Amino acid sequence: MSTFRRLLFFTSLLVGLVLLGAQALGMMAAHRYLETQLAQRSEEGAAMLAWALSQPSGEALAKQAALADEFFTRGQYALVRITDAQGNPGLERKARPEDAPARERAWRNAWLDMEAPLVSRPYTDAGGALRGTVTVQADSRQARNTLWQGGVRLLGLALAAALLWILLALNLIRRLEAHATRDTGAGPRAPAPANDTASDGGRPAAGAEQALADAQRMVAATVQEQNARIESLQSEVYRDPVTRLPNRRYFVEQFRQALTDKESEAGGHLLMFRQRDLAQINRHLSRAFTDQWLRSSSDRLHKLVAEFGGQAAFIARLSGSDFALLLPRTSAPQAGLLAERVRRELRSLRVPMDKHGWCRWAMAMTTYAPGDNMSETLARLDHALMCAESADDDQVTPANRAPDSTHIGEYSWHDALVTALEQHRFSLAVQPLHDLSGALLHQEASLTLHDTADADPVPASIFMPPAVRLGLSAECDVQAIRLGLDWLYSRTGTLAVPIALASLAQPSFLTRLERMLADRPSLTARLIIEVDAAALIEQEVELHQLCGIATAAGSRVGVARLSQQFGAMERLHQFPLSYLKLSGGFITGLLHSPGSRHLAATVVATATTLHMAVYAEDVPDIATQNILEGLGVHAIRGAGVNFAQAHDLASEHPWVSS
Repeated sequence: MSTFRRLLFFTSLLVGLVLLGAQALGMMAAHRYLETQLAQRSEEGAAMLAWALSQPSGEALAKQAALADEFFTRGQYALVRITDAQGNPGLERKARPEDAPARERAWRNAWLDMEAPLVSRPYTDAGGALRGTVTVQADSRQARNTLWQGGVRLLGLALAAALLWILLALNLIRRLEAHATRDTGAGPRAPAPANDTASDGGRPAAGAEQALADAQRMVAATVQEQNARIESLQSEVYRDPVTRLPNRRYFVEQFRQALTDKESEAGGHLLMFRQRDLAQINRHLSRAFTDQWLRSSSDRLHKLVAEFGGQAAFIARLSGSDFALLLPRTSAPQAGLLAERVRRELRSLRVPMDKHGWCRWAMAMTTYAPGDNMSETLARLDHALMCAESADDDQVTPANRAPDSTHIGEYSWHDALVTALEQHRFSLAVQPLHDLSGALLHQEASLTLHDTADADPVPASIFMPPAVRLGLSAECDVQAIRLGLDWLYSRTGTLAVPIALASLAQPSFLTRLERMLADRPSLTARLIIEVDAAALIEQEVELHQLCGIATAAGSRVGVARLSQQFGAMERLHQFPLSYLKLSGGFITGLLHSPGSRHLAATVVATATTLHMAVYAEDVPDIATQNILEGLGVHAIRGAGVNFAQAHDLASEHPWVSS
């Protein structure tokens, strides 16, 4: 039995080493995760404090002290320091000596070795000048305590399991020894042949072999169970439960590693796409069907990326409707080709909707390089996605076209728009529209937002897409109508004010519009309300109500971007419209496309029959102007041909789509 005991001892030792190794790996993973969380908390705290100090304030020192105290008293930060532009020390809040760990715990903190990094961020004034620097360090005491308590519990569990195993092993040894004693001490036996003796003597050995086999099976089962638990925990932490794609946490970690890659070929592209109608799909279809559709769509996209995207590329689900495709070390042509494949795949995966025919996707893509700020990159993509939603198509929108001042995310846009609405930080940019003879037809207004006193006004093409997504477009359009009526009160002439399709979809907007027009009946005859041509198809009922309100008040209604929605032609006779606008790629391709010229002639003939004027925008050259004049277009505007004044400020308003 001594051989069996040795085997059992070494087997138990092996099991113990496996268990301790698994627990150690779990502790190391938890340690890395907590360090990452502390670093992220420091970065977020520094960014939030720098952004708050950059806002205009009358009492700068009092505000700095209040902000520093607010950050520090939350208990999540060990150091909050604010210095001026020259680096001179200013306000500082840090843990007091009595907050430091006790001496008997110093060895524990040194062994855990977990400290949050110091993160510094500059902050500026309203004009963009550097005012100083904020330095924030997250408090790591709670993380250390959590890790220590978890380690103690795991160690206690391992010791309890070891004790239980020892008791079971001792019981097994006693039972085997008792069984062997009974077999060998049954009394004197008659002489037996040699083969019988060998057989009798082999019984204890056979029992030991069986016990050893049972122990090996137990060890294998324990190891398999531990591996399954580890894989399950990793799957829960880094996988989306519905699509089984990597989740936002995994994506953020991988993207942060890609941004810290210092190799020469580092950098790449990031594609984000959003399912715009997921909430409606959940309302009209069963939750099980929606989950199955998302799962099958994700499987097909995963196979597409695995086939054409390379080994390092992967797709992740960031939230319910947002997905991201990371393409490290990918050139622009390769990224564009894969994005087009993804777009076509998403188009083939659409499900039917009641209102729009098919569910809609919005897509945006940007480049990244080592050293880029992850928050700014994601905010830039988020803004590009909102612009793609406003454009109402599934084309990939480049995220690097917007000015740097607009690279903020959805929540920042919400705060900026709500503040602007509360403080009435809007104005109108007005430009004239002349006919072919040079006579003034009317003035065209475009809403602008004044974020700060000294900054340039933000045009509607930038802030209206976020307003549409956040449900604030009606409030912005109410401001535009109000400012338009104020403009008409102080000036002569006619003014055209564009409104968004998303505003028409809100019932309260039409009611408020009717009240505003009724309050100023002497001005409404000189007001033109301009809507997108898509309203004739997608919001026919609301447009009828709008035309009824405008006609009753003496105002007129115009239609823009008819060339982006020629399907509205068959419904023009149902509405009392004043004019139609052709613009975009249809106008720029008019010179070389006989079909486009024939279609433009049809539009002019139809509008003439219905007593509507036709205007053209984005006219590129004199040759195109001559074609439009021959067709009977009343007014022409473009980069090469412009009958408006030299100080044109407004352009085509692609944001009117919802």
